Amino acid sequence: MSSAKKSPNGSNKWIPLSIPTLFDYLKNKEVDVQIQSETNQIYFVFKVETFEFPLFLRVYEESNLLQLIVFLPTPLTSGKESDLALLLHMLNKELDIPGFGMDEAAQVVYYRWMLPAVNKKIHGPLLERFLESIQMVCQAFSPVIFAVAQGMATYQDVLKKAQEEIKKQQEQHS
Repeated sequence: MSSAKKSPNGSNKWIPLSIPTLFDYLKNKEVDVQIQSETNQIYFVFKVETFEFPLFLRVYEESNLLQLIVFLPTPLTSGKESDLALLLHMLNKELDIPGFGMDEAAQVVYYRWMLPAVNKKIHGPLLERFLESIQMVCQAFSPVIFAVAQGMATYQDVLKKAQEEIKKQQEQHS
């Protein structure tokens, strides 16, 4: 990674926007990354409880963007797509950095961010914070997403419970 700018303390801050340099950077940070040769993407798997979440990094060199996308490991129960779409919309509305989506044809739920590069480089520590944040978002919201996607709860159930929690917190603070 000799082409990356060095900070005064000698650590690499800026990473050229390419699969090899991102791979090397993450490997050096002890992330168990691999390259998916069919798609030329970097990926690693993180766990939330017993579930494995594959997170992919894809470089869009022509547009100077880095896509971070994690697929939530849950089957979609037929007929629950509308409830799930409402839930994902509500979560995106409430999150500072929204990114939940669903591909009904492929039967997948995902969380995706697009990071702009600066002069075809990504800031390494910022990339690390984004990867950590994605994992925290998945940890926080996957249980309710799984419940709705699998038909164990409806959007209305989730909304009612959220409203009850808000009311309870307001009563505790008054």
